[in-house]
Amino acid sequence: MKNDPMPSDPTMMDVIGTILSRLVNVALFIVIALLTLAALNGRTDLPIGVCAILSVISGVIGTVLIRLLFKGLGALLRPSER
Repeated sequence: MKNDPMPSDPTMMDVIGTILSRLVNVALFIVIALLTLAALNGRTDLPIGVCAILSVISGVIGTVLIRLLFKGLGALLRPSER
């Protein structure tokens, strides 16, 4: 039970942490997608619909990659239990 990521009876702190994590994911997606949309719209001759689809795709991929990067850094910097 020590390595269980979600206990069977979550505390209020676990619930708040889950909600904040999801909000950070959504905010990160919005920022990446808007920056990509602005960059694609200004630098290419593609229609706005194609730029929007590409920015949504890059927002999803960028969010996943940044979250994986943070989890990897957290695993590297966490003190080992020896």
